[in-house]
Amino acid sequence: MGLDVYAVRPGDPAVTGHDTLETPVTWEWDGPTDLDPFEDIPRDFPEGLFWPSDGDFTGFRGQVYREWVSGTLGMNLNELHDPAQVRDLDLRLARWLTDALAAGTDKVQLDGTTVVPLSGIEALAAFVRAAADQGLWLFPDS
Repeated sequence: MGLDVYAVRPGDPAVTGHDTLETPVTWEWDGPTDLDPFEDIPRDFPEGLFWPSDGDFTGFRGQVYREWVSGTLGMNLNELHDPAQVRDLDLRLARWLTDALAAGTDKVQLDGTTVVPLSGIEALAAFVRAAADQGLWLFPDS
């Protein structure tokens, strides 16, 4: 199971989604074209996004959010998500945040022991939005 999740794009421009992904993969994953949105995301966990183990700002520690994303949004961060799925996750996060703000939510229980301020989820949403805006994939390391 991967600990970290990265925003990436296929090194082969013909690969646009799972329906065009062939194995074995003979190309490398590339990083986002525009790095600025990822650099701008707050990283001071728990108020911001949790850094990945290698400190690369195009990723985050997916393991920290896995249980919450699965239970709340019905998606598994340990699966390879293509651009359509990233857009879906972005929409689910945006809807959840709208509802949470309307309800006055200020803290979120990520798992049995970890509680973060709402700003931590807003940082996760900003990361997913940045990936969705560039048509990127979410790639879990293994």
